[in-house]
Amino acid sequence: MGLHHCIQLCTGSVPAAAAEPSADDGMMSTQLYLAVCEGRHDQALALLAADHHVAVSDQVSTERNNVLHLAAEQGHAELIQGLYDRSGDKSLLSSQNSALDTPLHCAARAGHDTSVSLLVQLAQDCGEETILLWKNKAGDTAMHLAARLGHDKAVQVLVNAAPELASEVNDAGVSPLYLAVMSRSEASVRAITGNCIHASAAGPSSQNALHAAVFQGSRQSLIIPAWTLKFASIFVRSHNLKRYLDTVVCQEWSACYWIGSHPWPANRTIVAALRSTSLRPTATIRS
Repeated sequence: MGLHHCIQLCTGSVPAAAAEPSADDGMMSTQLYLAVCEGRHDQALALLAADHHVAVSDQVSTERNNVLHLAAEQGHAELIQGLYDRSGDKSLLSSQNSALDTPLHCAARAGHDTSVSLLVQLAQDCGEETILLWKNKAGDTAMHLAARLGHDKAVQVLVNAAPELASEVNDAGVSPLYLAVMSRSEASVRAITGNCIHASAAGPSSQNALHAAVFQGSRQSLIIPAWTLKFASIFVRSHNLKRYLDTVVCQEWSACYWIGSHPWPANRTIVAALRSTSLRPTATIRS
């Protein structure tokens, strides 16, 4: 969505979201839409003041984005603060667009950690911390979106604010930790495993984050061993290590069987890490 907006702005075309506005239909004007997307703070606030008969929360694009969605998507933190202060309406923070994204989702997806931090703080200040846990149409939380795209700083902000987000899975049954591994974001993996004791490691098709780490082993041989030690640590603490080790994938291969069958340098360290744990998997780990 952010790219879509950028293309429209760069080509000079009128965004469909703001075309043909009416004073009565709640549609955001073209001028306001462009001012917010381009981060023109003073102009955006002036336009809102001039159109005071329409509530800020009622001015939306055809995709149901309000001014905070647009500012968050572009990472205009100062404008987010100004728009929120101007409206005094906390419902802007919880407003969902046609994809059920909140402004926090938009900021997290784009990796704007300063905007993520500000939106988190605004939600906490007005007693609306539950917004941090909201999901969009795909069942993604803001942490899912940040982890999927490897936005480690945004993940860290969310981990600090709401570590319980790491225990959530989306509609595909996928956890933020699994997505962080697949995005090869070591910082995100460390943030989640180091701070979220009850983090889920669930992935698609009965896989989990350990499978994902092993699959990445051929490409990230220097990083994966450290990751796997973190995985082993969190699984032992939550008494789930054996279940994750024995989770089967295609052809009834468990994660540990798959590790032993692919003797990359990283996997030798993984095997050693798993053998050092107090719980032993049912499947045989082959050296």
